[in-house]
Amino acid sequence: MKLPFILTVPDKRPLEELHGITTLLVPLRGHTPAPGIKKRVAVAANTLLAVHPDMSLGEIHAPCHGVIKDITTRHIEITCSETPPEGSQPVAPVDLSGLDEQALCSALKELGVSVRPFTRPCKTFVINGLNPEPGMVYAEEVLSSHKEILEAALALVKRLSPATEYVLALPAGSHSSLDGVRNHFVKPEYPISLARPLIKSLTGKESSADITMVRLHDLFGLGLVASSGLPRTRTVLSVQGRNFLVPVGTPVQTLLDAALVSVKPGDTVVLGGAMRGQALSVLRRGIDKDSEALLHIPAKSKPPLEDNPCINCGACIYACPMRLRPNMLSRYAEFEQYEGCTKEYLNRCIECGLCGYVCPACRPMQQYFRNAKKALGIETLQRRLPL
Repeated sequence: MKLPFILTVPDKRPLEELHGITTLLVPLRGHTPAPGIKKRVAVAANTLLAVHPDMSLGEIHAPCHGVIKDITTRHIEITCSETPPEGSQPVAPVDLSGLDEQALCSALKELGVSVRPFTRPCKTFVINGLNPEPGMVYAEEVLSSHKEILEAALALVKRLSPATEYVLALPAGSHSSLDGVRNHFVKPEYPISLARPLIKSLTGKESSADITMVRLHDLFGLGLVASSGLPRTRTVLSVQGRNFLVPVGTPVQTLLDAALVSVKPGDTVVLGGAMRGQALSVLRRGIDKDSEALLHIPAKSKPPLEDNPCINCGACIYACPMRLRPNMLSRYAEFEQYEGCTKEYLNRCIECGLCGYVCPACRPMQQYFRNAKKALGIETLQRRLPL
């Protein structure tokens, strides 16, 4: 069974910048507030807000001028203002040229960049230039209109990565390119944008220790820092077919309002794509650096997922790109028979969501698999090579 989920759009969608944002909810991932950061403290844009001891996680900075209204374990809330606090000094750009690899990694961490994807041992460094899922539309715009930002990032990557070859994965027919990078064209049908299918198209194998793959989204984020010398405080994401370049911490509700989306009772808002995203229980949540999309699904536009019994139709088996038996996997996972999950090669599941999409019983397949992987402590290739 072939499911033609097209990953391209016929026209470019420009990056729109939001203005007049009054509140930011800057997400934390186990970060702790930096010295002097507490409630009712005024901060200038780019001020260090929170730090993390893990070298693979970048620090958190203020995306705007404002006053800290609240600090929780999940976010720092800032009431934004147009002018910097009285007596504050602008944060000076950091000169990244001339730094050795260790110093460059430290500097990028301090500027809010997670450097792990760019430093993994490899021979081939692959930039995934495809939109990750249908409905995401930022790749074409970033590649064509913001090439200088990507080139600035690539210059840093070549100082960090041990790779000897650089490859840019593109949809067939694309005219995009990056200096010193070989183009690799694929038919832009989901799930080719995920790690294992894309690696297979490159090497004929579904995994390779010699390949590191990064999202275009991550490269663009690095480029924002490389081209300015200032902390990473903005991100790009698609909202209902439009692209926005927004401050980290922009509330979901603010973005939906900007995209003219009215959420009614019973509707679902998904952070991420339709195939792999997660439904949000509340809209008072800030966008983080890794967010790529918001999707609004009106009530009754699709059947709800339920713990219905499997009807043994076999549709999920035909849809699975990894040649697994999702029907058996989901049964074992549903009843916490994790030994059976292991025998059915749960570790090879790439969480593409196709099995749940075609399931006529509307079983929550991907949710079963994610819960089972968590219970088994499985770190998939998809998580080690985020796409």
